Amino acid sequence: MNKLYIRLNNHDWLYNANLLVFIFKKCNFGIHLLKPRQLSVMKNIFSAFFIGACTLNAFSQALFYNNNARIYVKDGGFMIVRTNSLQNDGNAGGAIDNMGTIVVEGNIINNSSIHAVGDTIRLSGDWINNGSYTATNSWVEMNGATQLITGSNPTNFDNLSLLGGNSTKRQTLNALVKNELRLNDAELATDVHVMHVDNPAVNSVTRNSGFVSSVGAGRFTRTTNSSAAYLFPTGSPSYLNPPSIFRPVIITPASNTLNYYSATLVKGDASADGWNVNTTDDVLCLVNPNFYHRLYQLYDNNSASITMHYAPATDGDWTDQAHWDTPNRWNHLGSPTSGNGLGFSTVTVNGVSDFQPEPFALARKKFTLELGPDIQITQGESVTLQPTHTAVNVASYNWTPPVAISCTDCEKPTVSPSANTQYVLTMADDAGCTATDAVNIIVNNPMLLMPTAFSPNGDGVNDKFRALNKDLTEYTLQIYNRWGELVFETTDPTDGWDGTYKDIEQPLGVYVWTCRYRISGQPKAVTAKGNVTLMR
Repeated sequence: MNKLYIRLNNHDWLYNANLLVFIFKKCNFGIHLLKPRQLSVMKNIFSAFFIGACTLNAFSQALFYNNNARIYVKDGGFMIVRTNSLQNDGNAGGAIDNMGTIVVEGNIINNSSIHAVGDTIRLSGDWINNGSYTATNSWVEMNGATQLITGSNPTNFDNLSLLGGNSTKRQTLNALVKNELRLNDAELATDVHVMHVDNPAVNSVTRNSGFVSSVGAGRFTRTTNSSAAYLFPTGSPSYLNPPSIFRPVIITPASNTLNYYSATLVKGDASADGWNVNTTDDVLCLVNPNFYHRLYQLYDNNSASITMHYAPATDGDWTDQAHWDTPNRWNHLGSPTSGNGLGFSTVTVNGVSDFQPEPFALARKKFTLELGPDIQITQGESVTLQPTHTAVNVASYNWTPPVAISCTDCEKPTVSPSANTQYVLTMADDAGCTATDAVNIIVNNPMLLMPTAFSPNGDGVNDKFRALNKDLTEYTLQIYNRWGELVFETTDPTDGWDGTYKDIEQPLGVYVWTCRYRISGQPKAVTAKGNVTLMR
């Protein structure tokens, strides 16, 4: 690469400089400081412009290279490297001391040390830290479209703001933010690494539409020290299994003791990672196959509440949470509370203290169905079946058998069987969970109440033989003597035989009767037969 050299003649300070601007457009050269002790940007006006100064056909990104010089940007100073990168080397004492604003429209390559106090470093390219970065009340603003947080040494940012609109900032190593992380509208892709926000203030993480994505063992970590709701704005990586989804988690510690919690959202079925969603305890029916979270508690075992978010229109409706645990299955996590927040429906479980292993997911609990005890009816009667259940959203009812029933796909059918019948209900909810129960309908045939003897002696007690039922709607009674001769017949239920035939008293003994009758509510008439003893 061709090089343009700036020699500062070994002066300690470059005065009268408020605005030092390097503009390189379509140029194949770099700016190299030749052995000056210091380049200082002060408060008056000095500008160095190099515009259209190159005519070489070949192009490569130009570079501002301090060549072991020490660069000072004082309070109120402003340094811009236009469309170029800034490389800080310091084998012989070179460094960057910033108390003002440094704008780099390329990469920042730190091979030495950057000391920042009350400053701003704004870059459009990658943050490449191979040295040390120490900052107090300082901001690093990343405003490019696609940028890396990389290098050989992890960076401890003081404050980090991710600008550039709907952009992606991707880590290739662990990083820490001591004070505030502003996601704005960007995706912070930690990849397999960790981003740790160490400020325990609840509002130390802010966002518009931005989120944090991770893969593998990567995660987003927050320090906590209060029983407040800490947002973990987790999403899935835009570069893996697109499109990305945003499903945050809120963790609310139960105590004010120091703790560290981490979260990762995984889009897809947990079965693919070895946690089979079809392996559950007896309480659960279904585990969310669309996404799950990996949640970590890194300091102690104090309990916390977990609030998961979901979009019913795309994720389905969920009522519970599950945790993969002993004996290698999804277990129901605890009593849930439903709600809303951040534009989502939510499920919250309190008192969670076991975060090992790390998989947590939304779930549906099996619902209960009860048809109650056996029901007795009289033949001809009907009864409405009254199931009780705990299903949230019922998808279907299926009654069997389809005999003497008003409907087979409704909740509360009316049945009127003529014989003993068991009705079975299979019910399904909107998640595909099912429950089955049965009820026996015992049909009692209506009985004709007839005396076995009577004594027509005029004492007013059992003087006539007749049916004792009060609700007969059809009735024909016939009585025969021992020779089969009809001695009495009536169709009036209130009338009875007085023991005479053609006004002649009949001998004592046993007589045969037949009766065709229908009791109120009975579907048809039936015939009964029996014997009666005439006594005096």
